[in-house]
Amino acid sequence: MSATNLSSWSQRGGTLQSLFTARRTATIVFVLLVLALWQVYSAYMPPVLIPSPERVLIRFGELLSGKGYLSYAVASFFHVIASVLIAFTLGVTIAFVGHYYAIFDLAIFGRLSPFLNSFSGIGWAFLALIWFGVDERAVIFATSAALLPFAIINAGAGLRELNQEIMEMGMSFSRSNARQVYRIILPMMFPYLFATIRLCFGIGWQVVLVAELLCGSSGLGTIINLARMRFWTDMVFAVALLVLIVVYLIDRIVFAYIERRLRSRYELS
Repeated sequence: MSATNLSSWSQRGGTLQSLFTARRTATIVFVLLVLALWQVYSAYMPPVLIPSPERVLIRFGELLSGKGYLSYAVASFFHVIASVLIAFTLGVTIAFVGHYYAIFDLAIFGRLSPFLNSFSGIGWAFLALIWFGVDERAVIFATSAALLPFAIINAGAGLRELNQEIMEMGMSFSRSNARQVYRIILPMMFPYLFATIRLCFGIGWQVVLVAELLCGSSGLGTIINLARMRFWTDMVFAVALLVLIVVYLIDRIVFAYIERRLRSRYELS
């Protein structure tokens, strides 16, 4: 590599490093500013309306240290994981039906997907409350139904973007649909499937809290309901902070790592 190229790479690396440092500094300043404004505003408001950051932090510590509270957090995590798996499996299966059987294409992508996408999560929660009562099944059903259209739409988009030349080449080696799906289609669709899981995981936390609030016997939504009845506003803030931390850490540690591997894999291929 020539000296000119080395100098160009060095300058580019320095520019990216400066940009990264500037963005991190701006993020820290923004967070500190929000906390300062929150502290000042809470000093003029009753705690039942706007608790101070200190009160929320104390309640957050109780939320983490109490075994009973942690069991509710684990229950919510289980509800989200179960709902994402159900919605993902069912949505991908429905998308494959529309892909392989053209007679169902309009019914699935032109009728079913828009209907499910327009039906709100709270509507599914009310229906689940009527059909299942106050039970974990109601929470998982409502969350899965709310996430289902995202899985169908993303999987359908992945199927429509398949490389037809590779598909034809695969058919020349094997006529088995199962082998084509396993060996060719699923690997090509993996970025879409990964994006579906990542999207559903984030939205699932929004829906599951509402479902637990209405028809859950366990979970963080139940704690929010209890805090609402007892006017524990700081507990509501603490639960929101816990969900924010969990979603952020899983997204930055697990999903970001898989995304980097995917990017390197598909950029090289």
